[in-house]
Amino acid sequence: MSENRKVDILDVATTLALRKKTIAIIVLTATVIGTILAFAWPKTYRSEVSFVVTDGNSINLSGGGLLSGLADIQMGGSSISAEQVLVLLRSTEIQDLLIEEFNLGEVYGNDIPEAQRKMFDNSIEIEDIREGGIGFNSIIALKLAHLGDDPERVYNLVNRYYQVVDSTVQRLNKKNVEDGYLLIKNRLEQNLADMEEAEDSLVAFQSRYGILEVEEQAAAQIGAIAEVRTELVKLEIQINYLQDVLGENSSKLTDLRTQKRALERRYNNLIKGSGEGLETTDGQFDIFQPVEEMPALFVEYLRRYREVMVQEEIYKVLYPQYEQQKLSYEEATSGLMVIDKAVLPTYKHSPKRAYIMIAAFLFGCIIAFLKVFFDKWKEENPGDYERYQKFTSALSFRNADH
Repeated sequence: MSENRKVDILDVATTLALRKKTIAIIVLTATVIGTILAFAWPKTYRSEVSFVVTDGNSINLSGGGLLSGLADIQMGGSSISAEQVLVLLRSTEIQDLLIEEFNLGEVYGNDIPEAQRKMFDNSIEIEDIREGGIGFNSIIALKLAHLGDDPERVYNLVNRYYQVVDSTVQRLNKKNVEDGYLLIKNRLEQNLADMEEAEDSLVAFQSRYGILEVEEQAAAQIGAIAEVRTELVKLEIQINYLQDVLGENSSKLTDLRTQKRALERRYNNLIKGSGEGLETTDGQFDIFQPVEEMPALFVEYLRRYREVMVQEEIYKVLYPQYEQQKLSYEEATSGLMVIDKAVLPTYKHSPKRAYIMIAAFLFGCIIAFLKVFFDKWKEENPGDYERYQKFTSALSFRNADH
């Protein structure tokens, strides 16, 4: 077995040596063709940008101060996620915009929109980098690259591509916040109008009836009645005393009786309200209203006062939400943050000339070996070769009917 193996190896080596000229010609020809192809192949340049997707609608209010209390209020829409950005990168609308801006139809030599999109899509490389682990993992970064024959156009296009995606995501994020912002804005405007109406109503009521503060004014009212009543009691005692001492016709007694009648009118006005003694010298109502009318006035005052307080409480709830929504709406961003900026390519991305030349050399070797051993088989087996020729001839369409 070992001897036969040596003979076979030597036979193969001998065969190759005898046909070394044929082998050299075939290998050299393939290598030359591969070299020409490698240098004639159009150069392709590549530019890439890497970025991450963050929350474009989040506003950091944790710095303290008045606005720090707004951080717990959630009214806005969610931001565009990294998975959604990945879909946008393949958006037909965005691709059509770039094809038109860079006149790629002329570059591709095709005016069919579907074909242009396919060629453009083939020139785009999109890679998503995900967290490690088993199962579905979230995207932590995205890479966008473009390949083409013009390095400046490749660089400008990939930058423009990122800008269009960035502005599109920002517009969508802003749209997500807009509905909540307008809802809160309209409700706050209605609240301000209702609160102004309630305040005007309360002020008008206070101006008409002199109701300023219910509890304090009621206490002052009772104090005034008690004071008038005390003075009446004192006058009655003095009048009775003077009647006994000076008689009915005393001038001093007449003065005291006049004072008593005045105090009685005042007392009756405070209790029942006779329409006298309730106005000040400038025509405005006194703060002391008839006691019999006080419950109804106080109830009406409390109703109007309550409406003002209710509207103020609504305002306290709506205003922080409005401020947060306003900030979110005005400051909404795309949330895209560049990790590695695109750079102008100065060296070709392809073709790999060395690989092409090596592949051509190896291909030439394989063809040469096959040619050498085929020729040897043909010489050593003329009968089999004749059958082989008949077989190939039968496969020809020209002899199919014969």
